[in-house]
Amino acid sequence: MTITEAVAVRLSSLLKERGLLKKDFKELPGVKGQSVCNIFRSKSTPSISMTTLYRVSSALGMTMAEFLSDPIFDNVEIKE
Repeated sequence: MTITEAVAVRLSSLLKERGLLKKDFKELPGVKGQSVCNIFRSKSTPSISMTTLYRVSSALGMTMAEFLSDPIFDNVEIKE
């Protein structure tokens, strides 16, 4: 699993926990709808920027460290 795929899985899980849909998340302040779409289309977008990750984490009311402190990130593949 790539980093972007792991971010998509983690984001989906967090949205589900909070009772939010992807479309709701796109409407949160600081989050660009296109960025969220790109995350969930991770096969066509192989990487995620730190800025996007920061915005996503902030919109969820958490730090980047909290977002990334999930076992899903323990074994990600790096594709160059």
